[in-house]
This record gives sequence, C-alpha cells and structure tokens, in this order.
Amino acid sequence: MINISDKYILEICCYSANDVVTAAEAGANRVELCNGYEVGGTTPSIGNLIMAKSLSTIPIYVMIRPRGGNFVYSSFEKKVMLKDIETAVMNKADGIVFGALKSDGSVDKAFCKEIINLCHKLPTTFHRAIDLCNDTYKAIDLLVNLGVQNILTSGAEIKAEQGMALIKKMNSFAQGKINIMAGSGINAANILLFANIGLTHFHSSASVIKKNGNQQNKIGFNASLKNNELSIVSKENVIAMKKQLNHFYA
Repeated sequence: MINISDKYILEICCYSANDVVTAAEAGANRVELCNGYEVGGTTPSIGNLIMAKSLSTIPIYVMIRPRGGNFVYSSFEKKVMLKDIETAVMNKADGIVFGALKSDGSVDKAFCKEIINLCHKLPTTFHRAIDLCNDTYKAIDLLVNLGVQNILTSGAEIKAEQGMALIKKMNSFAQGKINIMAGSGINAANILLFANIGLTHFHSSASVIKKNGNQQNKIGFNASLKNNELSIVSKENVIAMKKQLNHFYA
C-alpha cells in the first residue's frame, strides 16, 4: 500500500535545530535549514546542522546563501559558498539549496555547474532566484540539464498565491523533469490551490511569532522582528497543512 505522504513533499523552512524537531514531529517530509530570517534565508551555522541531524531523522536541505540581497555573487562570495557546501556535505546534509544569477538576469550556468559537481549527487533545489530570472523557461531547461531536482518559486510575485498563473505554466513546461515547488505564503488555507494546479511539492515556513515577555526596548536589531520576538515553526500549522494534503491525495 502506498503511503499518502509518498505522493507529495511538504518542506518546512527552519531557522534552528529546534524548528527542525518541531517540523519532524508534526509530519513534515523534509526541511530547508537556514539562518537570516530577516533577509529570507542565508547559510545556517554548522552547529545548527549538526544538532538538527543528531535530534531528527528528517531529510535536511541546507541553504547556501552568503548574504541577503541579490543573487549575483563576487568571486570571493562564490568561494565562500563552495566552502559552505563542502562543509555541509561533510556534516551529512541531505540536500543543498542554492541560486546564482548573472548581472543580466540569466542563471550563472558555470557556477551552478560547479555547485552541482561539488554536491556529490546530493539532491539540489534552485531557490527563488528563479523569480528574478529574465527568462523563466530558459532557466528551467538549463537547470534540468544541470541535474537540479527542484525549483522553489513564488511565481515572480511576493506571495505564491499572487504568482499562481506563472507557477502553473512553469509546472506544465517542466513536464515532470524537475519538481516545481510553490513557496512564500503557503498555509493550510491555500495549499490545495497549488495541489489543484498539479503541484506535488510545497514549501512553507509554517511560522508563528513567539514573544519573550512584554518588554519592548526602544532599539531593534532587524526590520522584521521586535527585539522581544522570535519566528518559530508552529507544529499546529504543519499538522493543518498535512491534514489538507492527506485528504487531497487520499
């Protein structure tokens, strides 16, 4: 008998080893481990990866992104990324998440090929850099030819629900040669909209903001969170999405 969860992938974006444990307990199929919540995800610490691997058996894909901002990297930044990949692979990452563009908006083919070769056949995801590409379909073909397994996209919009029309076209164009995974604003209320257009891969932070007491100092340390707040994975949010998907694929 085929397990319903084998019919889809629910990937949860995690910013700590504790988040990974929460996502796994709630039934997530895999996680994307990151740092840098305030800039949409950067390379996590190796300590977080080691702890996450020691506490859970869920597949962990590691984000490789040296900074926030654009996806056009200097030669020095590329060296940092390659060293981060080496270290992540050495510490048993289950997959690598990356993205790199040229200044004209095309995929940096040579660098991406270098990354793929360094991953030693680990599965890879090309992240939302795809949403800034000057030719989405050319980029899909290129990534398929490089051997990338997944593309994470919001359909070139801030939230995936706004970009659904493009996501549907991307999925149709991909013809199953690469997994098109919707991400940004995915939750239990809208996840089946993406299942209904043929997607089987879904990415969500499933997050809630946890407050540490009521005190708010006048200073803050990033633009997204007050200094008494922390974004964490909500077990209830993951369970709610799993319930929707299990019913849909039953």
